[in-house]
Amino acid sequence: MSKKGFTLFEVLIALGVFALAVTGLALALQSAVDAALNARSRMLARTIIESRLAAAMADPPMNGKREIDARSNNGIAVLETFEQTEIRNPDGTILPGMWKLIVTAGPLPGGGKERAEILVYKP
Repeated sequence: MSKKGFTLFEVLIALGVFALAVTGLALALQSAVDAALNARSRMLARTIIESRLAAAMADPPMNGKREIDARSNNGIAVLETFEQTEIRNPDGTILPGMWKLIVTAGPLPGGGKERAEILVYKP
């Protein structure tokens, strides 16, 4: 008897190997998509922080903090805080009128937050 085709067992083994390869490829693709979406969200948060930091320098939240809701801000909540800080000269004297402006954006996918801060002189 001559062998002209594949046996059922050989076909099943080939289908199993193919299924494993396709599953691995699908998992790798999903991981790449998740990483791209996470990077996009962080980039959007950084852009929003830069924008809000520039706006808050011109008009700081004088009552201590300002919150921007996520629904009105591309899905990213922003918290701006404005607090007086103590900065000392090298000789130990305190510089008067120094404030710290902190802008925090988040939560981002994975629960992280992006944050930026700057010193502002306000006599």
